[in-house]
Amino acid sequence: MPLGQSLITHRASRIRKGFTLVELVVAFLILVIGVTAILELVSQSALNARYAKDKTTATVLAQQKLEELLSQSELTAGEVEGDFGDAYPQFRWRAQINEVGDSISEVGTNLLHITVVVEWTDRGQIRSVQVETLKASVPLLHPQEATNQQAASTFSDFSGMTGFPTQGGGGQ
Repeated sequence: MPLGQSLITHRASRIRKGFTLVELVVAFLILVIGVTAILELVSQSALNARYAKDKTTATVLAQQKLEELLSQSELTAGEVEGDFGDAYPQFRWRAQINEVGDSISEVGTNLLHITVVVEWTDRGQIRSVQVETLKASVPLLHPQEATNQQAASTFSDFSGMTGFPTQGGGGQ
């Protein structure tokens, strides 16, 4: 083999043997950026999961407190607050009870507007959820019970009346 061809072959094999320092630095930087991005995503995902858990817990606690207030026979307008004890030390609640203006209807049912807010601190920020409802001061009947009572009172009013012809459906 001629000397020139041997020198070319030797240089080509030397070039293909390894990576240059620049290639290694670039590959390392790409790897570091990729790993950093993945770690940031995992961290953000964990924070979002904790926030979702806290918000779900606060919503359930607010609904429970609202149900507790609705079960009381005598509610008065005003504001009350408290916490949930040792079970949920990071959560606090506040309830606002207001009479709805001009809400007295024909049957004397005035309404109360009840708002329950549950707050907690998340990463230095105060977060909250709010649930609200209306409560009538007199018990309301289930629609089926109301229909039955209305039908019974309607028929009892006509029990003494006679002499009216009945009109039938088809065939008469």
